[in-house]
Amino acid sequence: MSCLIMIQNQNLSVVRSQAWNGAMGLAEAGVEEALAQLNPGAVTNTVEVNLGANGWGPPSAGAYGPVARTLADGTYAVSYTTASAPVIISAGSVALPWMSATLTRTLRVTTTNVALCNVAFGAVNSVTMHGNGLAADSFDSGNTNLSTNGQYDSSKTSTNGNVASVNGPVDLGNHSIAGNLYLGPNAQYDSSTGQVSGTIYNDFNVDYPDVVLPNVTFFPAPSTTTTINGTSYNHVFTSSRNYVVTDSGSIYVGTNVNVTVEVTASSWDAGSVNIAGSAGNSGNLTVFMTGTSTTLGGNTTVNSGVAGNFMYFGLPSNTSVTVGGNSSYVGVIYAPEAVLTLNGGGNNNGFIGSCIVNSITMNGHYDFHYDQALGRTGPARGYLATSWQEL
Repeated sequence: MSCLIMIQNQNLSVVRSQAWNGAMGLAEAGVEEALAQLNPGAVTNTVEVNLGANGWGPPSAGAYGPVARTLADGTYAVSYTTASAPVIISAGSVALPWMSATLTRTLRVTTTNVALCNVAFGAVNSVTMHGNGLAADSFDSGNTNLSTNGQYDSSKTSTNGNVASVNGPVDLGNHSIAGNLYLGPNAQYDSSTGQVSGTIYNDFNVDYPDVVLPNVTFFPAPSTTTTINGTSYNHVFTSSRNYVVTDSGSIYVGTNVNVTVEVTASSWDAGSVNIAGSAGNSGNLTVFMTGTSTTLGGNTTVNSGVAGNFMYFGLPSNTSVTVGGNSSYVGVIYAPEAVLTLNGGGNNNGFIGSCIVNSITMNGHYDFHYDQALGRTGPARGYLATSWQEL
């Protein structure tokens, strides 16, 4: 009898231990569901999430949820607050019928909104650069010490011209980076360490989410050809709205006009894109490309010189982006499924802003000048956990 009692107690102890560990797994499953709800994919300047979708809303007492799920080993209940950086509370529970008890473990996870464009240029896969000279540095269009009237000034630069590749390989040619190089665990770096002024990291682990088309109504774009300052434009936008463009016509955006354009043409080569205005009254153009290929050249002009005034987002169907011409390109390119080819360039010309694509091939001479303001006011890639605490 004593042996049986000892075995019974040992069995109860083991079962309780297994339940205790299982409850943590369930609580973590709740956290994962909450993070999936908070991260729908890359969008525009803010993380546009329908926080109450999928059974989470409407909010009550300052929180969405709780959402309860039953799995094979137990249950979890999870909620998150209505704050701009939501706090997730998840409780995992496992029942112990033999003990007429339920074990529950609760997690509290804080989050933060992370900038989408936090490097001069980043690639999911390879980076191949030909030529020589400076590859990347940084400035700040929102800081007078690091810019002139919000524009890049070679005498006011900083060393945050960071470069990233998730899978590699990375070949900088004879270029140098005024910043850090971030490599995924399996990425290969084929150039000299002396070409990187900062630190080379080998634990880069970032998921660049696919672009999601905003859930808004797009109206037909105005298509009356208009000549402005000697240049003819097929689409002239003088009022803020969401439009759809079905061709490769040239685009003009007036001052103080905020335009979002869905381009449905299979191939978009607009010829001329002009965003009028200065830093104080500049127009803003956001492009969502659903077609296969895009060509952007020297006739793409952002008069303010601020990259945040021109945002290009390539949906998963956009697999090719080409930038050419002998003048500086100002703007953001985010197309994680696209191969980016840079042709041309020249002395004192470059890419001002940030780009994140599937792979990069540079032919000719290009300098990347990362605008640090994009890390504060640019597009976001969603919420990430900043702390993880058991209550």
